[in-house]
Amino acid sequence: MLHLHHIGYTVADMQATIRQFALFGYQPGTILHDQALQVDICYLTINGATTIELIHQYSTDSLEAKLLDTNGVMPYHMAYEATDFDADCADLDARGYERLFSPVHVQALGNIRICYFHHPAIGYIELLEQTL
Repeated sequence: MLHLHHIGYTVADMQATIRQFALFGYQPGTILHDQALQVDICYLTINGATTIELIHQYSTDSLEAKLLDTNGVMPYHMAYEATDFDADCADLDARGYERLFSPVHVQALGNIRICYFHHPAIGYIELLEQTL
């Protein structure tokens, strides 16, 4: 079973975007850096609303960097926490979602695995391995 975890935004300036979301009442968590994936991540929360994830990608050939260059700061994915990560990845494969890469561990998030998928009727989906 999948549960909505966050909406992901690609950003150029983490602090500038945090300041703008703060105007709407969102509170930032710690900015996390993942050296292996070359990203900074920050989760923004507000009581009763969906969590926002800000991603600043340092790699210029990444999906996030390409979207940022083309469209500027924008929401670009919905992320779901997967109770059975491997089975849920296989289910999306079977439903015609294009897997963009094999699952990777995100050190900054406690070494959980993530995987991105794309479907032309819905866009980008991220699966996160549920932690206990």
